[in-house]
Amino acid sequence: MGPSPEQIFQETEIIVKPALFLPLLIALLPGLTSLAALPAGAQSTPPAETGEATNPAPDQTSDETPDQTADPRPEMAAIEQAWQRGDYVFVRQGLKRHAEETGTALAQFRYGQVLLQGRGGPRDIDAAIDWLQKAVAQNHVGAMTLLARVYLSSGFEDQDQVPEATRDPEAAAKLLLRAAPLGGAEAQYYLAQLYRSGTGVEQDLATSFTWMLAAARQDHVAAQYELSRIYSRGLGTGQDAGQAIHWLTQAAENGHLRAQYFLAQALELGNGTEKNMSQAIGWYRRAAEGGLPIAQRMLGTHYLAGNGVEQNTDEGLRWLVAAARAGDPGAMSNLGRAYAAGEGVARDDAEAARWYRRAAEYGLGRAMIALGALHETGRGVPQDTDQAIALYRKALETADAGRAMVRLGQLAADGTLDGRVAPQVAIPWALAAAETSDAAALDWLETQAGAGSRAAQAGLAALYLDGDDDARAAKGAALLQAAAQGGDAAAQLRLGQMHMTGTHVALDYVAAHKWFNIAATLGQDAARDLRETASALMTPEQIAEAQSAARRWFAEEEPQPPETRQQQRETPAPERSQ
Repeated sequence: MGPSPEQIFQETEIIVKPALFLPLLIALLPGLTSLAALPAGAQSTPPAETGEATNPAPDQTSDETPDQTADPRPEMAAIEQAWQRGDYVFVRQGLKRHAEETGTALAQFRYGQVLLQGRGGPRDIDAAIDWLQKAVAQNHVGAMTLLARVYLSSGFEDQDQVPEATRDPEAAAKLLLRAAPLGGAEAQYYLAQLYRSGTGVEQDLATSFTWMLAAARQDHVAAQYELSRIYSRGLGTGQDAGQAIHWLTQAAENGHLRAQYFLAQALELGNGTEKNMSQAIGWYRRAAEGGLPIAQRMLGTHYLAGNGVEQNTDEGLRWLVAAARAGDPGAMSNLGRAYAAGEGVARDDAEAARWYRRAAEYGLGRAMIALGALHETGRGVPQDTDQAIALYRKALETADAGRAMVRLGQLAADGTLDGRVAPQVAIPWALAAAETSDAAALDWLETQAGAGSRAAQAGLAALYLDGDDDARAAKGAALLQAAAQGGDAAAQLRLGQMHMTGTHVALDYVAAHKWFNIAATLGQDAARDLRETASALMTPEQIAEAQSAARRWFAEEEPQPPETRQQQRETPAPERSQ
């Protein structure tokens, strides 16, 4: 059986979240190279677009305009040429006159667009909205879409916040609901996003899928990419790996960088399609040349290792350095690994440490761990055990926490942490190392458990009980009993469950009720329901016996204070079951 559809979007060191909408509106607008580069459907306007309006609109901006009786209104072709050569002052003044004198929806839309961009003069959001609204009144699809995006935007890149009153998701949805049926692909795309997130409309994944499909079929590239993700996850439609790959390929062929990257990943790993490393390298290169750092990192790593492509150190370093300079911490770490291991380059510990340090500064856990290892041994950096430990502990806050815990557990086991970290703090680390079959860590935990550490007892008990070895399970049950007796509420809950079923201990409802009662009093909410379940299987005499046993535990055996509990309990007596 092939991979599940969602595997197509397996992510490597990046998180790609489905966009709700593009919150930074202006980020796309400067990319227009022509006034003709309008959203799909922008030409779906009434005859007034090419003719004279019956009610020309008044001036809505403070733009200075030459004496209009002395200078003829410039032709739109001249304005287009000015745009191409970057003369935005001429563009702005010309569009202003067309919008005011002809009143066509196209002129109003384009003038509002220029005001929104701040081309040829100050940005004027209020005036832009006013002119866009005039174009909307003439059913201009592009104006509806652009105004909707303004209403959805919470801010502009490198600009002040849009006034709070401007943001109006409901108004945006109404505009998009007008524009989408008129064939506006961009309107269909944004409307699909709103239905997916429930912004301005009631959430409806099926309707979201329908509009995203409509936009994708009109070659809206972002919609094609999102549609591939929808098919991959089955959002509003059935999961379909074939369709996911189809639309991912369409978006990639149309230049969508992330689509190119994920298509390369799918081809490399065989997710949703047959493996084809040659094609994967080609798509990595396209995305890398388009400026996507993670694609640059992957391409450089493959060249450096000779994986799927002829080994080429210079090419590998070129792309890894490009990704690193773009701020990709994974590329920095990969460079560190290459220099540390001599993979494709001469081994250079100092250079490895430099790249690992840069990646660590970006918060990459595996780089912190690698740099810590260099500090442990003094390779490329001064030997400094305390610095190594500090780096490992910092890595506990990252996605690589598991690896950091294992190394810290190993250091606890070999005594390196003695005098540096309290044993009870190191117990979870040693458990992580023990789970990797580290014998030294296991021995260290046994020592801590024998010394009365409830955390070590409970942790080892879980480790032993989850295996298939009966002898280890019996040992685990004894450790769990010790932890429960010592006041570990979680251990008490599990011990009660084991007595309820007779797993690794005797079937004993009285003991189960007792431990559930104690655990419930110590804050284990699940124990309350289990206690009532046990009560239903017991006689009144057995319940009374269990309650008496719980009271004795609180009176005679409860440690003061419990090791892992700092809260104060108003009444030490256990709760009585009803």
